Amino acid sequence: MSLRATGNTDQARWYGWRALMMTAVMGGLLVSLAGAAPVTAEPASLKVITGQQGSVIFINNVRHGTTNDENALELKIKPGSYTVRVRTVGFSDWKGSVVLSSGAARTLKVTQQPTSDEALLHYQRAEELRDKAKHKEAVKEYEQAIMLRRVFPDARVALTRSLIPLQRFQEAETQLQAAMKDNRAPFPEAHTVLANLRRQQGLTDEAIAEYRKALRLARGVSAEAHIGLAIALNETEQTDAAIREYRIGIVQDMETEPILYYQLGSILEKAQRNKEAIEAYQNYLRLDPKGEFASAVESMIEMLKK
Repeated sequence: MSLRATGNTDQARWYGWRALMMTAVMGGLLVSLAGAAPVTAEPASLKVITGQQGSVIFINNVRHGTTNDENALELKIKPGSYTVRVRTVGFSDWKGSVVLSSGAARTLKVTQQPTSDEALLHYQRAEELRDKAKHKEAVKEYEQAIMLRRVFPDARVALTRSLIPLQRFQEAETQLQAAMKDNRAPFPEAHTVLANLRRQQGLTDEAIAEYRKALRLARGVSAEAHIGLAIALNETEQTDAAIREYRIGIVQDMETEPILYYQLGSILEKAQRNKEAIEAYQNYLRLDPKGEFASAVESMIEMLKK
């Protein structure tokens, strides 16, 4: 689940706040967010094996992909301690943790239990549809889940994520308020999605306030909130602050969204910080060498070097 934003486009697929201990490079300074492994550490290999094809793997609530026809997904991740969640339609979610050291290779074998919980099944089907941007169909499944389980804050927030691109803003507002009421603990994700809604409504100052509230509740650890805040700050021409938030968000996202480097490069280029822009564009090409913007990025790098 990823947030992709260019201008006012906003597709959010992240699923809540992370517990990741990591660092971020901001303006050439190494800023500690919570004691992560050094950025120069050799990546570790993690192979997650499930009993099913198409299982969705989340590392620290960041969606990293789905298992292949061999029921496995192989990942390269920076060393550290991570929470792992596996979502497979028809099964209860598996949750666990893993510690990865520099250069290590780990295999995580996951066993999930089948579920007959109809509310959960509708919710899972909705998530699968939303992953494919089939928002109208997803809304119907979310509504079925909530009908069967009235107190279901996660489903209400997820429903909002599909209502926003459909521009059903009033319904989205209602669902978010109900989710916040039902969830007694602090709910950073709900405030992040509310901020996304405010951005879509053109209420940028209110969006910035909500993103910052979400980050306070999440103790600064939410890639979606950092990136959303960066986009909103850039829209209000607070360039330096936007760049700072982008850098933090990219690190917390664990480089699952190459487009973020492209967006960062665009802002740096506009700010005439050409050396940093080149580095951001090169990172985009490193992660997605055949991506949608690859050819244009190569041209921009050459132009900036001149």
